[in-house]
Amino acid sequence: MAVFKKIIIWLVVIGILFGLGYGGYRYWMKRQENMAMMMGGDPMGGMGSGPLPLPVGACTIMNVTDAMEFTGTTEAVSDIEIRARVEGFLKGIHFTDGALVEAGQLLFTIEPETYKDRRDEAAAMLRAAQTELERAREDLDRIEKAVQTGSVSRQELTRAQAAYDTAQAQVLGSQAALDMAELNLSYTEIRSPITGRIGRRLVDVGNLVGIMDRTVLTTVRQVEPIYVFFYISEYLLEGDLLERLQGLNDNTPMPFNVGLPNQEGHPYEGVIDFLDNTVDSRTGTVYIRGVLPNEAQTLLPGMFVRVSLPIRERPDAVLIPEKAVHTDLSGRYLLIVGEDNILQRRNIKLGTSYGPLRLVTEGLDGSETFIVGGFHMAQPGMPIQPIREGEIPPDMAGQMPGAPPTPEAMEQAN
Repeated sequence: MAVFKKIIIWLVVIGILFGLGYGGYRYWMKRQENMAMMMGGDPMGGMGSGPLPLPVGACTIMNVTDAMEFTGTTEAVSDIEIRARVEGFLKGIHFTDGALVEAGQLLFTIEPETYKDRRDEAAAMLRAAQTELERAREDLDRIEKAVQTGSVSRQELTRAQAAYDTAQAQVLGSQAALDMAELNLSYTEIRSPITGRIGRRLVDVGNLVGIMDRTVLTTVRQVEPIYVFFYISEYLLEGDLLERLQGLNDNTPMPFNVGLPNQEGHPYEGVIDFLDNTVDSRTGTVYIRGVLPNEAQTLLPGMFVRVSLPIRERPDAVLIPEKAVHTDLSGRYLLIVGEDNILQRRNIKLGTSYGPLRLVTEGLDGSETFIVGGFHMAQPGMPIQPIREGEIPPDMAGQMPGAPPTPEAMEQAN
């Protein structure tokens, strides 16, 4: 009885497996027939007897500029530390952290009372010295007249002259002391030396500043315009590139473009304004600096940026659509339409991208035609029927690899 049950179970399993296999085979056959119908072929005879129609394209010939990309860093044109130049308690802060400040704008106030008193004291000493000078001058005039009449000796004249000279020196010293007192008083009002963006305050109101180390209160950085610096290999300085970087070519600064790491392209434009006068022997690179307008102030000092620098001009360059390029272990290649419309493999070398096009530096002369679609069905050595993109005949609609099927093909498939 147990053996009979096992035989029944095995027969059921074999029946299920046979049913699954047959169903899979029918599904595969139906799928092949549907695909053949969608491609305009014969479900019993494959894809038909004619060459496979494939879309093809041609090279684009145009003048382009080779550009290389470097990693650069932004830098403020001016970076100034605001320090306390006199000692005193901080009385007032007159800006908002991170705000844009104008040249001459009041930033900090240090208690001015002590320095006003010193100024007034120096002014009083100057007035006293001026009064003493006036008295010494009158004495000198009187004695000079008396010497002419013989009423006093020449020794008295010498003493009067010395007193007058001393009084003059005292006036000069008092004037210098007053100037210094007024200068120190002016330092109690700290103003921005440039127009730029200010950092955060480093000292709060009430703190003693300016003692010993001339306390740093904040920083102001000029960000409009802004510098961008990067390094270029000495091996690229060939042809007229060195003269262009130095601005010697027609006395015109060399342009360059900048983009942020997460941006498309290089939307910011500037000019090279400095090339270092030596090559760093440790790295074999040269320091280059450019300047950008940065009117919107979207670039801040210290940012990493992508620098696009035009290296050379390429007249009549050959460009192809990026989508036509194939890649394997041997490198990049195209499937060229050769004699009798037979596909041929052509190895190529690529350069810079220009939108959807890519520069070809080796492998093409510009006269070639190549396929731009149906790659999953195309192989070197197979004949095709070339169809220019945008010129597909109505009777071939739905037959192009990758094209949507016609309604008739869909109806037949169903």
